[in-house]
Amino acid sequence: MGKKRILIVEDEPDFARMVGLRLESVGYEVVIAGDAYTGTREILQGDYHLMVLDLMMPAGGGFAILERIKNFPSKCTIPVVIVTGKTIDDEVKACAEEYKVAAIFTKPYDTKKFVRKIKSLAPP
Repeated sequence: MGKKRILIVEDEPDFARMVGLRLESVGYEVVIAGDAYTGTREILQGDYHLMVLDLMMPAGGGFAILERIKNFPSKCTIPVVIVTGKTIDDEVKACAEEYKVAAIFTKPYDTKKFVRKIKSLAPP
């Protein structure tokens, strides 16, 4: 069996690479999409076990991706972990609950807790 695949949708290339390298170092295959349009296309066309999602990015934010895929049963059940610089207010919490987001991390975040959460949702 191959490595589990994680899609990272993040518009900050350095941050996306850093997260990708960290996840690759613990056994995942990583694909990076730099905006919401590309992220939506990737998640719909690819075979992913988990999605790491930024909320604020070009071509729509992270919740726009979740809205676009909600009518695809095989895709909307993929665990989603949000990593964002946005303040986690009541609106963000409500949207995260509506889309059944597994976890939210704010930048900067604890890398060890992040990796533990990823491993709990999609064991390598």
